Amino acid sequence: MKKQEKWMESFGEASEAVSEWREEHPRATFNDIENQVDGKVAKIRAEMIEDLVRESQLTNLTEIAKEGRPKCPVCGQVLASNGRQKRQLISSHEQVIEIERSKGYCRRCRVSFFPPG
Repeated sequence: MKKQEKWMESFGEASEAVSEWREEHPRATFNDIENQVDGKVAKIRAEMIEDLVRESQLTNLTEIAKEGRPKCPVCGQVLASNGRQKRQLISSHEQVIEIERSKGYCRRCRVSFFPPG
């Protein structure tokens, strides 16, 4: 299934859930409705971010030619791969986003970090 189809399916499920919730809560306030919608949309947003991050070239530095790899922001040396690791990030809408990607290592500065992108 293409990622866009998966997103549309998730949106359809969220729309249905919000509609059902609204029927069960006919006296809900504007803020209640807004919170329900935001909660459902935040989950879809996190799913989209995870899918798009997985497409980044930086998920596996070993597959990038040395000249195309990110550089250390301190000394400018090309980063080596320090293996793939899982990370959990929290979105601006309080959703956990899990990604797995290469951690970069600067041999000169002797620091490891996840390059942006």
